Amino acid sequence: MDFSAYFDDSGSDSGGRDLVFAGLVNADDAWDQFGLAWSAALSEPPTIGHLKMVEANGLRGQFAGWSRDARDQKLETLANVLHRSRPRWTFDISISRAEYERVVSPTTPRGLSTPYFAATFGATSMVARYLASEGISTPVRFVFDEQDGVSADIALFFDYMVENLDPVSRALIKMPIRYGNDMRDLALQAADMLAWHIRRQSESNDDTAITRRSEYIRSDTHIEARVPSYMLDRWGAVFAEALPILQTLKTKGEWQRFRSIAAQAKLDGFKPPHGDETEDVLAKIRAAWDEFRERNQR
Repeated sequence: MDFSAYFDDSGSDSGGRDLVFAGLVNADDAWDQFGLAWSAALSEPPTIGHLKMVEANGLRGQFAGWSRDARDQKLETLANVLHRSRPRWTFDISISRAEYERVVSPTTPRGLSTPYFAATFGATSMVARYLASEGISTPVRFVFDEQDGVSADIALFFDYMVENLDPVSRALIKMPIRYGNDMRDLALQAADMLAWHIRRQSESNDDTAITRRSEYIRSDTHIEARVPSYMLDRWGAVFAEALPILQTLKTKGEWQRFRSIAAQAKLDGFKPPHGDETEDVLAKIRAAWDEFRERNQR
């Protein structure tokens, strides 16, 4: 049985400006059946070509001119499809963009100055560690929604971070992770629905409709986590103290030149050296993740 995990993000523009990554994991044959049912639900009158929760919430795009009641009924129809498809597991991990930009971004190079790298690695490692703890041995294919200007930066370093997971968890990640388009990968629309509802539920617990739908579309086994402030503080300190040269890569041109050189080096088989300051940085970041995981599981 082959498994695939689909993740999308939802971001807030208020308060801590939380970024939520949420995903669903299921067997590939179940995803095939889900796609047929989801397509049929999209085509039911009133028809939409795709689901984007930001459009549904703002009654624009595919939902332009709709009444709120009609919008809500369409969302209920799609939520029923997702609920009946019964994903094996659902996950979410959140991070404060405001805290990340205050603590981590000033000490990191341009390509890692957004929290998407941390959230992507956090989501992937969370799934892998959990499935490893459950005795799952089949590698999982990870598909994230495409992020303009970010996906290539994440891909540049992601496999180096994965190498620092424990061997059992690492073996469950089918590399490389890939990025999809939610117009083509229908499961990403479901991930968008899940991420939006989880974020909005955390912001407005008094909205009973959002809370009910948020709970309804999760699987029976839902795992959640939040990257805490102490971990962001540690990351900022690690980058500032151990790799000061990276802080010089702040302009777009500098980063693009570095990315080109690093990408070619990867093609040539280069891997970061071990036993020097690079290994020290990876060890510190790995220790921070381990401490976070242990605290979160208590």
